[in-house]
Amino acid sequence: MGLLAVVLACVEAPRPVQTNTRWPMEEVAFTIRTLDPAGQPVSSVRLVARRADRGSLVIRSGTTDATGTARLRVMPGWYVVQAEAAGFVSVTRADARVPVGGEARLDVTLERAAPIAGRVVDLEGRPVARARLGLSLANEAVSVQPTESDAEGRFHFDGVPAGSVTLRAEKYDWSPTRLEFVAPAPELTVVMGGLSSLRVRVLDPQGRALPGVATHINAMDERRPFERFPEQGPEDVVFQQLRAGRYLVTGRYEPSPECWWDRSIEVQVAPGTRTEATVSFEGIHGLGPWRARAVESKGQGVADREGMAWTGSTSTTEAGLRGKCDFRTASDGSFILPHLLENPDFISMTDSSARFEWRSQGSPPPGTGEALVFRKDGGALKGRVVRPDGQPVGFFEVDGHPPHNPRGEYVRYVDLTHTYQWVIDVLGFAPALVRAQGREGEVLQVPDVVLDEGRTVQGRVFARNGRTGVPHQEVQLVEAFDLDGHGPPRRLRAVMTDAEGRFQFEHVPGRLQFLRVDSKEHGTVLHALEPNETAVRLRLVPHAELHGSVTDGARVPLAGVSLNVRCEGGFTVSSRSDGAGLYSMNIPGDRECFVHPEGSPLNIRPPFPPQPPPVSFSSTRLRVSSGSRQALDFESRQGPVSLEVRVEASREFVTAFVLPGDVPWPRSPEALDDVMRAGFGSDPMPNTWESEDEHESFVPHFMLGADFRFSHLPLGHYTVFIRDQMDGADAILRIPVELTGTGVHVIQSARPARGGGRPYTR
Repeated sequence: MGLLAVVLACVEAPRPVQTNTRWPMEEVAFTIRTLDPAGQPVSSVRLVARRADRGSLVIRSGTTDATGTARLRVMPGWYVVQAEAAGFVSVTRADARVPVGGEARLDVTLERAAPIAGRVVDLEGRPVARARLGLSLANEAVSVQPTESDAEGRFHFDGVPAGSVTLRAEKYDWSPTRLEFVAPAPELTVVMGGLSSLRVRVLDPQGRALPGVATHINAMDERRPFERFPEQGPEDVVFQQLRAGRYLVTGRYEPSPECWWDRSIEVQVAPGTRTEATVSFEGIHGLGPWRARAVESKGQGVADREGMAWTGSTSTTEAGLRGKCDFRTASDGSFILPHLLENPDFISMTDSSARFEWRSQGSPPPGTGEALVFRKDGGALKGRVVRPDGQPVGFFEVDGHPPHNPRGEYVRYVDLTHTYQWVIDVLGFAPALVRAQGREGEVLQVPDVVLDEGRTVQGRVFARNGRTGVPHQEVQLVEAFDLDGHGPPRRLRAVMTDAEGRFQFEHVPGRLQFLRVDSKEHGTVLHALEPNETAVRLRLVPHAELHGSVTDGARVPLAGVSLNVRCEGGFTVSSRSDGAGLYSMNIPGDRECFVHPEGSPLNIRPPFPPQPPPVSFSSTRLRVSSGSRQALDFESRQGPVSLEVRVEASREFVTAFVLPGDVPWPRSPEALDDVMRAGFGSDPMPNTWESEDEHESFVPHFMLGADFRFSHLPLGHYTVFIRDQMDGADAILRIPVELTGTGVHVIQSARPARGGGRPYTR
């Protein structure tokens, strides 16, 4: 508990509670004045003010008068204001805040628009109707609604600022057109052509056409996939119905059954035409046969392994030449590569029985039979599950995954050299906990898991008075390392109490576990179940009520802010501030908790400019007495610096969090959970956006790059933790950082599992 005390002392203390703070529900005046670049008022400007919290339906609108002024009646809060007027560039102000009391004012300067109009025609000059046209602007803070050409092919855009512009025209069954110019511009003529075809020939090293050769193309300017059905001729392949643009054309030559060579070239396909392309291997003869002997680090031959050797470019999205040869090692590890393009860049082998990859170490030799050292990528722990009589178990689960091996065998793959652990579940037996040291590059055998029927634990859940049983309540049996839910996902064991609040668990293992009850109505209880304990009485501790307001620090209530409470024992509660910035929720009483407010993405609809940094909050530690009612107000951080942590990984397993002060290394996985519970979370990261051709893209958050931003931090000393969640373990990096200036402070880091992370076994 010593480490926990150090960590908690570093976390921002709650601000003084103002129990009488209640924002009025009456609307206040919000005056918006619109001006041109010369400071003159602009009348007839259409104004729309939306509440900034995502999902809000609160909208107020108005039009400016002859003085360029509009007065809206709004509730205090954060708003997104949009201004539109004929002859001017549309403006979105995403940080309009209306405080409590008095009248709020906002001046909006409108830039005069550059007129853009034109006509879409085909290759013969005839009008093209219903072509969809969109603009990309050098000024990324401005977006312009797309439009369509009319029956005469004419189009125009309103609200375009002066500067560099890229126009894109599209229509089904037509080739897209891209046009770059500087606004303002004279009337534009946009020429669109129909679909095209591409004929591809592939020549062998002697310059002869290859029949039936593998050929494929990839559009370099298109982000959307298209099905292509090529027509195979005796000496060529023809791709029909192609949109004009750049294509990467790849042809393959196979000098032997074991080897293939690929060459990719870039081809420009014009609209409405037939383009000819030749992929030639003429004059390329390669080298071979290339011989070597695969050995382990101690010099022993690696026998009977399938492998592959790669040469040339590794990119499949750029023009270039690449090749591959497959092989199988003999009993002494020797192998032959018959037709290489050139000396191999790297060679790898697979182990089909254990699914390992072996990679060659150092530069490959000349290929005259020399020994080539291979190193195994990763390691494994092999084990077996048996009954008390020594017979293997055929049906079991390892951390929830069923190997279903009739011999009771299983394999756990490891990335680093450190201790791993996992849980084995078998129906009718107590879950078995296994811990073993894994070594990178080695396959190790772990002792057999001999199953045990375990013990029966009976208990009863009582209400606060200690006499009344709580019926129909879920009781969870949780491993100590799963309490905070930071380990690998596992199915929790749970039972329901009967009408008198009684419950029973069968096959409970003889190690420390926890009984946990989280009742919305009656409260919580966490009981440490000792290894020999068989009967328990669980008395629920009633909740406490937490309520208050969320503001930006300047009397502006913030709606739609999520308040996530994380308490010791893995208890979690969430609430959300309402339109007046108020919240109320029941939290576990008499427990150490942290409240993490998190702002929602702004309510800006496409087309939208880049969003400003969201409001950011620090975590707040609290402990509220059971049955009491406590007020606590939250204010967003107002610091002048942002911290950006960039990790060479995806977000699937890597997370980052920050604590103020010099926080030491956690001494145990439990202490790591304490640090994670206290740490500041990063800003919300959007995972949808519009591409240049106006198609929305969506990427699941876990597939995004591991870039984490912490905005509005006060100056001072902080500790950054980067967590890499692996199979049954964590790798942690700890990075002290001093924030001494304004702007963005960037930390570049390798993935902890690959760059010196400290292991923590859960």
